[in-house]
Amino acid sequence: MTRLLPLVLVLVLAACGSEPPEADVTGLRLQREGTAYPTLQGTLVNRGPGAISSADVFVTLYDAQNRPMDDVLVQVRNVADGDSARFEQRLDLQAGAAKLKYVGVN
Repeated sequence: MTRLLPLVLVLVLAACGSEPPEADVTGLRLQREGTAYPTLQGTLVNRGPGAISSADVFVTLYDAQNRPMDDVLVQVRNVADGDSARFEQRLDLQAGAAKLKYVGVN
């Protein structure tokens, strides 16, 4: 019985879990208008086989000397399989650059 337990556990885990949809971010940039704080913009692309009900896009902001300043979370919802969704978030600080940290699909 103890020899079968690992096999049973693997089969149960394989049956329960499914791969989360694969997502990517394209066109990530900071948009500035005049002297106002920048707006973070980008597009979440669903490359997976299923719809994404909610995704967390984590972005690191950098200052003018390319030092990390802060992390920003943008939530993107309801992206069908093979589709994409633009996102935009106003910032309350003067960032010089932005770099994608990771995308978490919920």
